[in-house]
Amino acid sequence: MAMVDCISGGRVECGMVRGVPYELFAANTNPTQTNERLWEGVEMVTRAWTNHDGPFNFEGRFWHRRNINIWPRPYQRPRPRIWITGSNDLENIRMVAEKGHVFATFLQPFAKVRELFDLYRQHYRSNGLAGGVAYMPLVFVGDTEREAEEGAKELTWYLHVKTEPQFGNPPGYVDIATNVQALKGAFAGRSAAMRARGMEFLREEGIMCYGTPDQVAAQIRRLYEKVGGFDHLLMMQQAGFLDHKSTVKSMTLFAKEVYPRI
Repeated sequence: MAMVDCISGGRVECGMVRGVPYELFAANTNPTQTNERLWEGVEMVTRAWTNHDGPFNFEGRFWHRRNINIWPRPYQRPRPRIWITGSNDLENIRMVAEKGHVFATFLQPFAKVRELFDLYRQHYRSNGLAGGVAYMPLVFVGDTEREAEEGAKELTWYLHVKTEPQFGNPPGYVDIATNVQALKGAFAGRSAAMRARGMEFLREEGIMCYGTPDQVAAQIRRLYEKVGGFDHLLMMQQAGFLDHKSTVKSMTLFAKEVYPRI
């Protein structure tokens, strides 16, 4: 399990991730146990945030910690919001929804995102905290269409960077049915079949948003409508060898010309 702090609406929130397949080898982690490790870690962290009885020990199956006593205490009450990412594990999404956490996914086609978001909405329980759904496309904004296309092409490095086959899908990381769908090229924007379709297809499916400010604003509105709405828009605006100057210009154009419209 990895934790990532983020700022949302002036609040510090916490993202907890299971880890992508190739990270498991470096951590020497059993692929079949990653979800159990994640949820046990969430339990430990939540207890640490909300415990007011002094130091405590945590003895789980995977996590063993003594004298947990965080300081300073979280500002949020009863605790910071938790974000958890996912892409195909439907049972895991149900758990995220039922616990009232934020569910985030990224780089997937409209139909798949809508399926995941609808499942989340079907099972969501607030538990006194605001949850919600978040989506992240690749985003590049340019003054002209040509400039935007050139920047977006640089961003696609992230989609095409190679991972050795034995590290990309360790046995047990996903279930058999999902592996069958992956072989068919049908389950995610990150599959080889999707990536091979080209930038225009990726933009059409909402995996990428790129163009002039007018075009990007229209694409985000379309994305919102296609997936049944979302609560948080995340953006990946730099990858690979996209230089600092181009990245900052794209981000500035988004902030000044796109954000006010959406």
